[in-house]
Formats: sequence, structure tokens, C-alpha cells
Amino acid sequence: MTPKRTAPRWGAVAIVFAIVALIAVLPERYRILPNWVSYLEVAILIVPMALVSLTHGKAFWQRAERLAEFVVIGGALFLNAANVVIVAYNVVENPGTLQPIPLFYTSVGIWTGNILIFALIYWLVDSGGPDRRLDGKVLYPDFNFPAMEEDAPVAPNWRPEIVDYLFLAFTTTTAFSPTEAMPLTSRAKFLVMIQSGISLITIAV
Repeated sequence: MTPKRTAPRWGAVAIVFAIVALIAVLPERYRILPNWVSYLEVAILIVPMALVSLTHGKAFWQRAERLAEFVVIGGALFLNAANVVIVAYNVVENPGTLQPIPLFYTSVGIWTGNILIFALIYWLVDSGGPDRRLDGKVLYPDFNFPAMEEDAPVAPNWRPEIVDYLFLAFTTTTAFSPTEAMPLTSRAKFLVMIQSGISLITIAV
């Protein structure tokens, strides 16, 4: 029996570790949870990812990975958005207690975290996830990349990888709107609006 093909996870793993590194360097006054919680979340996410690859996409570990991804990445998004709210509240209500350098570092960390978190979300959500995109059976993708057009000058059977979603997240954060891949579904448009809103508030702060 031919082992089931699974999409590579190394890029997603690298982004997860980058998010944890950002959390670790945030000034203590802007940390909502202790750092060990982030380390635990990494373990919860990385272990099923590794087992999916080692077991060639065994159904049980795929379901476990999917659940872990939604819980951990959703939690990271909530915490990043909560940090934006806390910083914005302090700027408006307690400006005298703010220190410029920690505030600057915090804003950069939140802005960068916004890119990394949404890169993972887009990678996870688009067309049902990386493994379904690899199967090539997706009829209705969430994002329309220019390289998906029939006459696009790309390799045959091109499909978006983690770098493409990282680029999508970066341009959405900097331009407050998608600049390359257009959202097609309601959930994709909703996610783009959330990311753009977080970015706009962070830059304003």
C-alpha cells in the first residue's frame, strides 16, 4: 500500500517557534500569561504535526493535529488581539504610566505576531488545509492566487505553500487589504478584515 502523501510542516513549525520567541521578548507588563503557557502550547501543536508526518497522514493524528491547530492558533490570535486592546487602553487612559521604549517594542511584537499568526491561519483554513490542497481535489479555494490562473508562468500543478501565506499575511498587515491573493469566501474575507483591523490599531498606537 502506498503511504499517503502529507504536506510539509517545517515552515509552519518555524513560524510557531517565531511566535513563541516574540512572546518571550515582550515586556513583562504586557504579557497576559506566563511564558510557560506558550511553551506548552508549542508542544501541544508540534507533537501531532510530527506524528502526522511520521505516520504518513494517519487519520487519528490528522484529526488531533487539526484540533490542536485551531485551539493553539486561535488562542494565540486572541492573546495578540487582547494585547492590542490593553496597549490602546493604556495609551488613552493611562498615558503617564507608559514608557516609550517598552511600548515601541510591544507594538512591533504585536504587529509582527499579527503577520505570523495569520500566515498560519490562512495556511490552515484555505481549501481545507495543506493536505487537501496537496491532493489537488479542491474545487472552491478560499483565496485566489494569481499563480492559480491557467496562463500563469509557474510550474505545473502549482499550489500555495506556507511562504505564499506568509506573504499574503505581510501584505495584508502593511496595506490593510490583500494585494495579491483575493479572498473568495466569507470566512476568508472575515479573517482579512480582522487582520487589517488589528494592524491598523497597532500602527495607530
